[in-house]
Amino acid sequence: MIGWLRRVFGQERPSPPSPPAWEPSPPPPPLPAWEPEPQPPRRRSEAEIDAVEAALSGLIAAGLRLGPHYEGMDRRAVARAMAVHPEFAVGDANETLPLTEHGSDALSIDILWSYRALADEIEDEFANAAIFVDHCYDGADEDTYRALFARLIALAGVWTGRGITVSRVPGLGPYGHGFRVAFETQPAIAPITFPADKNFDWSLLERLDACRPAGETRRFRIAADGGAGLVLFVDDAEARTISTRLGWGPDDL
Repeated sequence: MIGWLRRVFGQERPSPPSPPAWEPSPPPPPLPAWEPEPQPPRRRSEAEIDAVEAALSGLIAAGLRLGPHYEGMDRRAVARAMAVHPEFAVGDANETLPLTEHGSDALSIDILWSYRALADEIEDEFANAAIFVDHCYDGADEDTYRALFARLIALAGVWTGRGITVSRVPGLGPYGHGFRVAFETQPAIAPITFPADKNFDWSLLERLDACRPAGETRRFRIAADGGAGLVLFVDDAEARTISTRLGWGPDDL
């Protein structure tokens, strides 16, 4: 009765709520991954730009054709874009040397080997020369080879139609399978079958050459260097002229 009266007249205070069960604090958000500060473009003197432009002009005269993203740019602008790129001339023993102290052949090699293409994955740095990484085909699938052959056909630019079908073929080579590549082009390109391997078999370029249009004097040439291959589509005279500029023998291209 007393308890009831106390509740009626508000004299009995309710019991305080039980404290909530302890829960651990949520972990702090992860710190963002560290990224290096972007490096500003190298400053090059006009004399250095002159040297790059001279080497570039020699390669163009020899048969090298610039890619479509340079369309509308004069040669001076192209040379300036190449020269300021931080990857340009990276293969030299002393990267701090002014470009005027690099020989014309060394600058030509840097331009043709296209460190920009390696660094930025620009696939159309040149219309008839391209870098292919030839040590990444261990376990490659159909899409990898479809992209590779599509790029080769585009590099040559002598076939119309670029339909490519790649199918897996069991029982070939050390990996136990291979690939059959069929083309929908004019002129027709005969299907190519090859075993899967760690590195791409560049001798298959001869199979493409055999299907060039009648009278076409240019052909594929491969200059391999360790982990990458440089593929060009040029004729014999262009290959000899480029080789002369680079200091390589004609048989090397």
